[in-house]
Amino acid sequence: MRILKIFFFIGLISYLNAEITKQTESILKDTTTNLLWQDTKDSNNEKKNFADAQKYCENLELDGYKNWKLPDFLELFSIVDTKLYNPTLSKEFKFFVSDNYWTSKTFGHGVSGEAFVVNFLSGAFNRELMEDKFYIRCVKSLKN
Repeated sequence: MRILKIFFFIGLISYLNAEITKQTESILKDTTTNLLWQDTKDSNNEKKNFADAQKYCENLELDGYKNWKLPDFLELFSIVDTKLYNPTLSKEFKFFVSDNYWTSKTFGHGVSGEAFVVNFLSGAFNRELMEDKFYIRCVKSLKN
């Protein structure tokens, strides 16, 4: 268990210090992680349950880019600026709500019916019921 915690924190550190730049009108790029982030009005208008959030990202086509996904925990947490409060989201994002956003990380292998969210008000994370509705910010890796 101790080794798992060490790998988690090493992984978290490697995602810190996001360098966000504008890719297109609707997409931001983190040059540190080589991830593209959705930044559209849907990011602060759409609230969906976990399954619908995954489908939303899988079907998203944005500025010619396909193959989006719901971000894993480390990916979504990478855009949190821990030096800020309300919002803790990097200032380059135009569209956001200081509230919970889904990650793809489930709790208890999904058996519990819970998944993790990241809150852009405080930067905190928590697990929530997958049937509840929260906001969505899709991500795409340029490494593939």
